[in-house]
Amino acid sequence: MAAFLSLGYIAFYLRGGPRAQEASTYWLQGRALSHGLLAWTVPEPSASFRARDLLFRGPDRLSGSFPPGYPLLLAVGFLVGAPMLIGPLLAAALTVATWLLAHEVASDVGSAGAEPEAIARAAAGFSIASSALRYYTADALPHGAAALAMAVAIACGLRGRRTPDPRLFGFSGFALGMLAAMRPSSALAVAVVVTLLAASPKQGLGRMPEGSSRHGTIRRVAWTWVAALPGLVLLLAANRAATGHAFVSPRSAYAAVIGREDHPDVLVLGGWLLLHAREHLVDVANFEPLALLAIVPFVAVATRRRAALVAVVIAAEVVARWAVHLGATHSMYSHSLVVVVPLEHALMAVGIGLLFPRSFAPAVVVVLALALAGFAVHSSYAHEAVAASDLGHPSFEPDVAREANVTSGLLFFDDDRGYELAFDPGVGASHGIEAVRLRGDDHDRLLYDSLGHPPAHRYVMAETGSSVPLWMPPNGGSPTWRFEAESDWPPLSLEGGSTQAVSSENACASGGRVLRLSPYKGEAEASLAIELPIPHEPGGAANGIWRVGPRVLQQGSGGKGVLILTTPATTQTQTSGAPDSPLAEWDWTDAANPHDSLTRCVDLPPRAVELGSGLPSARLILRAKGGSVALDKTTLWLEGEALHR
Repeated sequence: MAAFLSLGYIAFYLRGGPRAQEASTYWLQGRALSHGLLAWTVPEPSASFRARDLLFRGPDRLSGSFPPGYPLLLAVGFLVGAPMLIGPLLAAALTVATWLLAHEVASDVGSAGAEPEAIARAAAGFSIASSALRYYTADALPHGAAALAMAVAIACGLRGRRTPDPRLFGFSGFALGMLAAMRPSSALAVAVVVTLLAASPKQGLGRMPEGSSRHGTIRRVAWTWVAALPGLVLLLAANRAATGHAFVSPRSAYAAVIGREDHPDVLVLGGWLLLHAREHLVDVANFEPLALLAIVPFVAVATRRRAALVAVVIAAEVVARWAVHLGATHSMYSHSLVVVVPLEHALMAVGIGLLFPRSFAPAVVVVLALALAGFAVHSSYAHEAVAASDLGHPSFEPDVAREANVTSGLLFFDDDRGYELAFDPGVGASHGIEAVRLRGDDHDRLLYDSLGHPPAHRYVMAETGSSVPLWMPPNGGSPTWRFEAESDWPPLSLEGGSTQAVSSENACASGGRVLRLSPYKGEAEASLAIELPIPHEPGGAANGIWRVGPRVLQQGSGGKGVLILTTPATTQTQTSGAPDSPLAEWDWTDAANPHDSLTRCVDLPPRAVELGSGLPSARLILRAKGGSVALDKTTLWLEGEALHR
């Protein structure tokens, strides 16, 4: 039933494909893993293939920034041609895991409440009725899989605690390793709890089987951590493929090139905690008061060690989510607490068993009825909003391209999600559809020219349905090349501040957007590096001499900006400090009054630069001091040619 309800959610709410902001990146990582790729290479210009939540490492390596555990599951789905079926299968497995977990927690109740088997079945019913679990196991998100891994790790640990077979800790360890590969921050508390269950002496957290010994303890711990190795090795391998270092996560490396948000004050943080606490109570049972049943085991049970262990994991997850929010970047999300919902379902079922031991079945029926009514009149509106978002359908639907007979060439996408859903690292433009990110500047023309003018289409979303018309990059044959700074977001590197591609209210901004760099409070200077592609003319540039003219946007911030053009060899690993041999340099002061009509764009004086033949790209280093600065675009034209704006 859980699996079919999740399938129904895919059909009626998701409309057949991934819809969440993060889902497209997980989808792309899963597709890459189905080809055996933890990272993949992309051609120049790299900006045509980079997108939100993708980590670029020079000169041409691209990878997803999320942990590899859930993409590995999606990869299995891609190999059999049905990646969206992974979620419903997880939903079914999660229901079984919730039953097992509740059975183990209820074994601590004794004669004070209902039978453990009845409590376990009630918990499975709560799992089926949770609309949050239907969503998180339907969309391409890791939360349902992480919830399954957490429930299995704790349930098998508790069961292994009261049985003589140490191999149960092998199941617990394997689930723990997969949890670490899905959500490393959620695995720490579970690892501590499972290790305590495996290693504690007879007088510790519960009664051990007769004949237990130090040798048995060692065997249980060994089973746990040897079985956890596959997940841990997968995580370290993905780290190394993405960042070059096994113990540097892609997410932290991605955060380093985005920058964190200013830390919220106490009132803002308190409001965030209250908001997410309320949202989580709805996730548990569709109706907030029902979640309070999970507190009953701590009030009514004299022997409550197992419930206390479950509560420790729940509390640790809340702290972990709070820490993620406190140090969040502009591109990170406050991950849902749904990973602990199966644990709370188990505690809810135990609570009902303690409150109503003689009328347990009618009480469970009432709670389930309230949960279903809560969805009908309360939480269903949030799920209807999911269905109505993004024009009511996924950002990419393969059938649209298939019906338009688009089978090869370039397919340009206006948004990151559509591009990530369509891009296949194992397919090139000459052998199939190669999805690329539409930039609206000469990045598109440069890629089109470099690939030999393959068939090109544009994926267009609309409320009435998507379409795939023929499309060609404009300005073909023009001697002037325009590269928007915001097209290169996320940047190659960042220090001392944060950066965003933001819309400009000033009509002078090319494309209506600019790349803004803002120093942190207390930091003297911020700097970033972006790529500047170098076009290759059919006849070659005479002596490689180009005129380079940047445009900046005056915002009234009072910041002082410096822009340095240099070659990649001098900026492989740094953006601060003077480059070895800068090719050109500009500086300006952002002194316009933001409340004045003088807020405007400024074309900095062009410089003649020898970029040489065969060099695919140069680097632009942008610095800001005393306030934010905004770079709009950079224009290139051959020395001796007229500038066509």
